[in-house]
Amino acid sequence: MKPKLWIKSAAFDLSWFIAPMAIPPLIVFFLPEQFTNQQKTEIFPWSWILIVLSIDVAHVYTTVYKTYFKPSAFKIHRLKLWAVPFLVWVAGALIYGVSSKLFWSLLAYFAVFHFIRQQYGFFRLYSKRETSYKWRKRVLSVAIYAVTIIPILIWHVRGQQNFNWMTAGDFWYINLPKLEPYLNALMLIVLALYLFVEWKEKQDSGYLNTPRILLTLSTCFSYYVSIVLTNNDFIFSLVNVIGHGIPYLALVHYSEKKELNAESPPLLKIVLSKWGWILFYAIVFAFAYFEETLWDVFIWRENTVPFGWLYGTFKQLNDDQIISLFIPLLIMPQVVHYILDGYIWRKKDYQILQH
Repeated sequence: MKPKLWIKSAAFDLSWFIAPMAIPPLIVFFLPEQFTNQQKTEIFPWSWILIVLSIDVAHVYTTVYKTYFKPSAFKIHRLKLWAVPFLVWVAGALIYGVSSKLFWSLLAYFAVFHFIRQQYGFFRLYSKRETSYKWRKRVLSVAIYAVTIIPILIWHVRGQQNFNWMTAGDFWYINLPKLEPYLNALMLIVLALYLFVEWKEKQDSGYLNTPRILLTLSTCFSYYVSIVLTNNDFIFSLVNVIGHGIPYLALVHYSEKKELNAESPPLLKIVLSKWGWILFYAIVFAFAYFEETLWDVFIWRENTVPFGWLYGTFKQLNDDQIISLFIPLLIMPQVVHYILDGYIWRKKDYQILQH
């Protein structure tokens, strides 16, 4: 009997999990030159609001629905939910005090790890029927990691590009461009082996794992276009953020709605009702807007469209000691999101999503 392959349904998964990875890099090839100009090193103001603020920062706060806003989860993880934010702030302040460069570099690599692990998580959700062959398991697992890691390695051997993961110079570049052809060849070998294993799996089971294949190929397409084929901050942000943030927003909403019961708190019942998704998103957007207000008003002073109206009321911070405490505090929700993600998507959550 063919198992249920999609997390919810083909229409839902294609719309919310696959399309956000596959469509943005496809759109890139049809964008006007003003958007794809290789010399453009900064994201456009309006696109920053739509992409970074509304998706990238907002999706971070959806973690609260599975933790702080969920009594059953809060009871289990109470110590972590109180201790992790404080420890993250203290550790961040100590590292920033030693070196701001080290602080941003560690944060960038932690973020990369988080992005890669999310794709692996979706890959596991689409791997409901485990192959009995160990070598096939290894190929399947390696493939989803390879299609994300290899483009990032190519970025490292090329050196500084017109885009960054966090801030300028946050990666430790290798600057060995002669290695790029070998990495491209490795990508082709991995993809060929992966497709071969999927074909062998189809021969054994009688069906093709379409969602897993689409996820792997769209992930590969997304990372390769945004990092290797183009060299533009707008394109990198568009492809990277949409492909990561929208699936996460949708997965949290769907997983919590599936677990909704009579004992669920009133807030979750409201935000998970038919039209509650509007409030579901409005709450996390409000958190995101407040956080970015603090960033821009007191640190960056870069986004005048959404925050410029506050510049005359508050002064930009210029005391290095205060900044060394303030920046780790502002980055804390993001890091907490990365850490808690390792606890809220345990196997029990995979089992819930697979039934």
